[in-house]
Amino acid sequence: MESNRYDQLKKLLALEAKQRLREEVFDTLLDGGEELHLSTYEPMIDAGEFNPHIFIVKEGLIRGTYLDKNMEKTVGFALPGTVIISFHCYYGGEPSYYRYEACCQTVVVRIPRQHFDTLLQRSHEFALWVTSAHQNQLYYNEFQKHILSGDAKSRLIQLTCRLSGIITDNQADNIGNSADSAENHDCNVRKEMHQRWGKIFQLVPSKIIASYLGITEQHLSKIKKELIKEKAQL
Repeated sequence: MESNRYDQLKKLLALEAKQRLREEVFDTLLDGGEELHLSTYEPMIDAGEFNPHIFIVKEGLIRGTYLDKNMEKTVGFALPGTVIISFHCYYGGEPSYYRYEACCQTVVVRIPRQHFDTLLQRSHEFALWVTSAHQNQLYYNEFQKHILSGDAKSRLIQLTCRLSGIITDNQADNIGNSADSAENHDCNVRKEMHQRWGKIFQLVPSKIIASYLGITEQHLSKIKKELIKEKAQL
């Protein structure tokens, strides 16, 4: 591996799971991969494509989408350090249901499934980290549903708070202040999840935010105007 090539990526990967993983294991994982450079809107995995490999976002932003009655809907985003797997392909042996596309110029590391599975079998430590990373993603999915509950206006307000990097005082107090390294790592994992929302807000256009909220771009624009008017009256 080229010196320092993946240093920042390894730091972000460490925040994908509460389970700690030695740097040399990350090196083994990334050594088996290859970088793919994607243009804006270029698919990493297209809907209907069979691609069971593992992808790690190195630079840029990936968006997951699907079609609902000919309307494109956004299901989530992946920033640098995020591991992406089409489970329809990897687990189900079926074509991907989601389309994973770049929202801007994006670089991903493609890890061949065989290399990933071999490392899983040989390294109990890596298997524990993967399990923890998947648990983190499941938690994130539930958290997403919580944020997007309620009417369109309340969804936008909640999403704006999260996308602006706002976290509660209690969470802020607990982040980075623990003398115990394991607990401190857990706090940093939670902090990273919240901070990534703000980065997404800076990268994606309004139509994608509207798709994520499940409303039209026109409705989103109307709500934004209402919020600006309410803020001006305070």
